[in-house]
Amino acid sequence: MTCTKSFLSFRFGTILFALSLFVACSPEDGADGTNGRDGTDGTNGANGLNSLITTLIEQPGENCSNGGYKIEVGLDSNANGQLEASEVDATEFLCNGDTTGASFLSYVSLINQTGSQDPTTTVLENTLNLSIVWTRESQGKYVGSLDRTIDIGKTVIFYTTPTTHTGVRGEIVGANEVRIELQNGINAFADDFSNLSFELREYE
Repeated sequence: MTCTKSFLSFRFGTILFALSLFVACSPEDGADGTNGRDGTDGTNGANGLNSLITTLIEQPGENCSNGGYKIEVGLDSNANGQLEASEVDATEFLCNGDTTGASFLSYVSLINQTGSQDPTTTVLENTLNLSIVWTRESQGKYVGSLDRTIDIGKTVIFYTTPTTHTGVRGEIVGANEVRIELQNGINAFADDFSNLSFELREYE
């Protein structure tokens, strides 16, 4: 009788041990825990600003005795795609060498403009043998299209400021295009001017 009870106890213990092994080694994963809370989004950074460079014709004077180029650099703070006077951070000058005695060909004219019309010209001299058709781009801004190409590296612009305006900016845009801008105040472009002397001079 004692032997029988011991045998039953041993057999029952073996079964429990086997069941415990089966449960502990179950291939099924447990349920996933609850996802944690997302962190707070960071503050968006400010948009970057574009850098702009403007190259202008510099008339003979204090900065360049023989004329040259004025290079302005700055950030486009108002994002209008144009480098305005208040946005200029640095200015450099590239001056022409001494051209005394150097031969050249020239196109000289007087330019007039009224209202929203395109500028008109009276040609005074034209040994460059070209013509320029001016188009009003917007208030105080005009583009001149040349009917033939010029050598940009050997050509400079000379012009005068009409008494009705405070300043003129001129530049050679390409081998067959030039621009002038007339201001009457700071960053205030204005139409209506007369007898603006304009000269293209191409050195040989």
